[in-house]
Formats: sequence, structure tokens, C-alpha cells
Amino acid sequence: MATIKDVANLAGVSVSTVSVIINNKAEERKISTATREKVEEAIKQLNYQPSISARKLRSNESNVYTVGVFWASDFRMSFLSRFMSGLQSEILKLQMPIDIAICPYESDKLRFEKRLYSLNTYNAVIIANTTDDDNDYINNNPLPIPTVMFNRESEIYHTVGIDNEEAGKKAAVHLMASGVKSVNIICQKKSYLAMSRRSGAFLNECLKNNININDIIYVEGSIAGGAEAGNTLISRGNLPDAVFCDSDSIAQGLIYALKEHSISVPQQMKVMAVGMGSPEFSRFFIPSISVVDIPMEKMAAKCMKIITEVASHELTVPSHTIYESVLHERESTRSIKH
Repeated sequence: MATIKDVANLAGVSVSTVSVIINNKAEERKISTATREKVEEAIKQLNYQPSISARKLRSNESNVYTVGVFWASDFRMSFLSRFMSGLQSEILKLQMPIDIAICPYESDKLRFEKRLYSLNTYNAVIIANTTDDDNDYINNNPLPIPTVMFNRESEIYHTVGIDNEEAGKKAAVHLMASGVKSVNIICQKKSYLAMSRRSGAFLNECLKNNININDIIYVEGSIAGGAEAGNTLISRGNLPDAVFCDSDSIAQGLIYALKEHSISVPQQMKVMAVGMGSPEFSRFFIPSISVVDIPMEKMAAKCMKIITEVASHELTVPSHTIYESVLHERESTRSIKH
């Protein structure tokens, strides 16, 4: 891993000059624009990440760290509360002075987030919900601050995720065990990396075991989108034995639409979903919804733990953590005993 000395050598300046520029005091110390640009270019070439503990924030309390959480500003904002819960529990456990800044960004436009390339806006960042285009950009243009990618893969940044293919397969195996022979899939209109992998693995597992896929319906990833999918499904006739939903929000809307048309769950149709929202919403819904739950709280806590380990120099190379999804069987897929 590059050091501040390496940056100084490549830029042809002193270590103290690099330190002044990193700490955003170039103008105050009358360091020329040309020198600052040379140092910033060296930082980029070496993928140098300044120590969190060595830098000060724009805060009255110099010992407070600010962590930026970059979260796509789409339907997935509704899942942010679980992530924040995990971050907060870890911060309280660590008893460290850490501030969290929520930074919504537009999918496919992460490249325009200049804050990611500032050495003084945040001490570290967690980036979630990136697209292929977003990933390609930040991998080809390394960020100068400690970075943790949430549920995405990267060779140059720390990562915390789940085995998305295994989650999709787990849902398929569960439905097959309950005796279904035909399935529909309800997906979010815009394909996102993790979701497409889960749905793809679910589809492949069903086809491998001769489960008929009646249809794939694409809707907005919301309760309203799920209700729309339910109405579409009913209007087409030939109802499947079960439906697999991209998220528990979609599943809630689907079940609402089915009830409106007097179709009972699970007696006439089973419903399975990926658990993205608050576990209470699925657990206490009527009927309660079977989910393959994404352990967001644990994953978020791990993201924060990685950042503190980087700050204390315990972690100096990219780390990669994979968690297992957890299947919760509930009423929406349970076999009814007569």
C-alpha cells in the first residue's frame, strides 16, 4: 500500500507539502496550483489513501470522523433504515466519535459525485447500489479515501456482501420442497446487479428441476408495483402455484391485489420474496411473508468495523466479507394442513 512518502517522491515534493495539500491548506500556505495538481495526480496514480486518524475534518471537534454513505436515490432508499440501524449499533458499541452523512446519488452517475474525490469532505465512504457503469468508473479511477463497497465486488476496495446466487437458489429450493410445479417471477423494471443475480439463480434452479416458469413480470420496486403485477397476473389467467418477488415490498403489493380478487395465499398461490425491508413488515403482514432475508444490519456493522480498523491501521489491504442470506419460512409458503 502506498505511503505519503511514495506520493511525495512521485510528485517531487516534500512529505510536509503533501500533508498540507491533503489537509486542504494549500491556499493558506500559498502552495501553487501546479504543485497541488502534481500531488493530486500522484495520489491518484498510487491509489494512496490517507490515514483517517491523520486527517482533520471541517468540524469544531477535530477528533470526530465523518463517514459518507452513498446510496442510490431510487426505490432502494426505503431499505436504508435497516442499513443505518446496523451502522448505529456498531458505532455505539465502538464508542467512537463518528458522524454519518447520507449522500443520495443517481444510478449510473456516480462519476459526477465530486465529493468522492475530495480528500477533506469525508474520512471514509461506504458505497451501495452501484451499477456496472458506476463500478467500472470507480475501479478505473480509484478513490483517494478509504472505501467500502456494499454488496458489490471489487479488487481494490474493501467489500461486504452476500452470495446473491445462493440466495436465489435457496428461494427456489424452498418453493420446490413445498410442491410447486409452476412459478412466476416479479422483477424490478431496471435490472440491478444483486437483484438480477438472485432472480437469475432462482430461474436457473427452477429450470434445472423442470419447474415451469409461466411468466416474468417487470414493475417498479414498490408496494404499488407489486399490486400492479398482481393485477397483471390475474388478468392473464393461468395462475401459477407460486410467485417469487424481487423484494418484500413487491410481495406485499402482490398479496394485496390477490386478496382484492379473493385469491388466497398460500392456499391458491404461494408467495416468496427477498427480505430487503424491515423484518417486522414481512413477519407481521397478513399472511406473514416467507423471505430469503438479506442480513443488512450485520453487513452494515461490518462496513463500519472495517472503517475503524483502517483508521487504527489494523487493516492495510482490501478485505472481502461474504454473509449468508437467511431463509424464514412463514405463512405465505406454508403447506396448509386440513
